[in-house]
Amino acid sequence: MNLLMGDEQSSAERTTIVISLVARVITGLIIGTLVGAVQVWLWGHALFFLWAAMAAGVTYMGARVLLTDWLQLAGGKILVGAVSGLLAAVVWWMVASRADEMFVRAAAAGICFGAAYAWSDPRKS
Repeated sequence: MNLLMGDEQSSAERTTIVISLVARVITGLIIGTLVGAVQVWLWGHALFFLWAAMAAGVTYMGARVLLTDWLQLAGGKILVGAVSGLLAAVVWWMVASRADEMFVRAAAAGICFGAAYAWSDPRKS
């Protein structure tokens, strides 16, 4: 009987992680779209900057959920946010690689914004 309860609890935990992942990915897509639209319309960048920002937003939010909930990595939320930001910066750079010398700026911005978001995000106890 206890084994059945453990299986139900494990299934419920997986479902919660999947729902959290989908919600964060959608949030990342929306935020990335807004950032990409600002880059394209206000600063006159090419359209691939929009796609790069969208991909980076999805990567950042997805990595945050996978690193904290699924892999349950320790090290503090600021460090996990910084790692997620760096992954998002790499994805942004790979998509927008036509931009000259942008990788270093993208990596620095990803680390800073990732750590800042993680610091401001309330954590479940």
